[in-house]
Amino acid sequence: MKKIGDKIKNIPIIRKLNTYRWMPLVWWSILVVILPYVSSLLHVPIVWREGLLFMIIDSIIAYHVGNLILKLKLKRWWLLLLPIVFCLAMLPKFALYNLMFGLIYLIELLRNICYNLKL
Repeated sequence: MKKIGDKIKNIPIIRKLNTYRWMPLVWWSILVVILPYVSSLLHVPIVWREGLLFMIIDSIIAYHVGNLILKLKLKRWWLLLLPIVFCLAMLPKFALYNLMFGLIYLIELLRNICYNLKL
């Protein structure tokens, strides 16, 4: 598995993209977009997709992205990337009530920022 990761990292365009300090946020956002479609292709029941993927895994990713924004000292508008990308990914295939999770991820990001800044 590590060999595959090394091969991917050595692709010239990936290597060039990874030089930007904000690329981890983009990779995490792409993962958030891909996971619901993969779970749908694997016929994961909706209850498990909602509970495990949207509520737990994506919330952990949102927390991690909030930490990255603080650690990399990025501008605050990066907070909107994950929720907006998630909502756009939900529109074509999934029910509209899933858009609520975009708001939950935004709140998770803001809570993390406020906690770390001691506001």
